[in-house]
Amino acid sequence: MGVLRSLWIGLLLSFVLSLSAGAAGKPEQPQFLTEGEVRTAVERYLTEKLRGRGWQTTISQLAIPQRVSLPKGVRDLEIVAPSSWDGWGAVSMALLVRVNGVMEKNLPLRLTVDARTEMVVANRQLLAGTVLTEEDLSLQQREVAQAAGLHVSAIEDVVGMKLRSMVRSGAPVKSNQLQKVPVINNGQLVTIVAESAGFRMTVTGRAKGSGGVGDIIKVENLNSRKQFPARIVDSTTVEAGF
Repeated sequence: MGVLRSLWIGLLLSFVLSLSAGAAGKPEQPQFLTEGEVRTAVERYLTEKLRGRGWQTTISQLAIPQRVSLPKGVRDLEIVAPSSWDGWGAVSMALLVRVNGVMEKNLPLRLTVDARTEMVVANRQLLAGTVLTEEDLSLQQREVAQAAGLHVSAIEDVVGMKLRSMVRSGAPVKSNQLQKVPVINNGQLVTIVAESAGFRMTVTGRAKGSGGVGDIIKVENLNSRKQFPARIVDSTTVEAGF
């Protein structure tokens, strides 16, 4: 009986050891980066980049490398985008993947972001040279891409401006289509005001260019015949710094 018992114990120990050896020798299953993880990281990046703009965004396309294996551990994904990218349209980015604080992968990403926001649009077809009024304009939701990122968000920023080019009915008014209405024209007599250290001087001059309030034009002092830049204050006055 003692011999038989010893034999059974030996067989049992051998069986247990064989199981342990098999478990230890089993290869570790690879861990793969998922599209869901990447999408979450991109959405987090967009939320931070576009904070305060009030845009509605959708990731319409997202291309990532397939079957990217990683070691086990806590993952941290960081998005790095070109500084010139404004948060809409197609872009190539880098995805930095760290596991337990150690950099493991630097992966290329390609995505397209569709963005919508309220912008100023034309209520009717507006011809080049039109001085805009409130009746010409309204605020409507449009794709940012429709205005090539040059949309205007407030009607009051547009009223009184003059169009450089035609805008079709329903189309966004772009910032590069606007110019200030000249309040001073080339050749006009103006009052040049100069202030320095509490000293104020005025002299009559002649405008050597046209512009709106706030614009810088060249003017000529009629006494000295010297020309210099000055900022337009109103329809008769410019301010020069000395």
